[in-house]
Amino acid sequence: MNLELMDIFRMEFDFSWDTETWFLPLESALEGLNSTDASWQPPGGGNTIWQTVNHLNYYNALLVRQINDTTPRKKASNNKATFGDIGEPADSKWKAVLAENTFGDIGDPADSEKWKAVLAETRLICENLRKSLAQVNDSQLEEEHVGVLARQILHNVYHIGQIVLIRKQQGSWPKERE
Repeated sequence: MNLELMDIFRMEFDFSWDTETWFLPLESALEGLNSTDASWQPPGGGNTIWQTVNHLNYYNALLVRQINDTTPRKKASNNKATFGDIGEPADSKWKAVLAENTFGDIGDPADSEKWKAVLAETRLICENLRKSLAQVNDSQLEEEHVGVLARQILHNVYHIGQIVLIRKQQGSWPKERE
């Protein structure tokens, strides 16, 4: 088997979105979750699942826009400009992105329609991301996109783990999955 880098990114995205392997994808982590449990805040504070899903939607939608952006980019003169430092954005445009509140409010336990809309938005964004990734081949892959794709997939998986942990804390995790 001769996989190209984009084949690997597409496979990893599928694993983090809806293809269950030895770790849970986002779709499975959210399965059966209602607005009451999605807006439950862990003891001692922290984000709700609803907030975490909003956060993932924000960054996955941003990734779709970045992949579909056909504006020519100037080549970076060094790796720092391309990949950025750990914990530091690659350029000033990221400072505004990172300053934004991407989590939103905790969610309304009584608003099941709004929660269903958030889940529908999640599905739409993930399907758009899948379609966008399908259009990119290795020859079109810029260095900047390699880092962005790798970080975003890891970012998704990190938050999926948080969602599962919160569901276990609150008791909404299905017993048959244990």
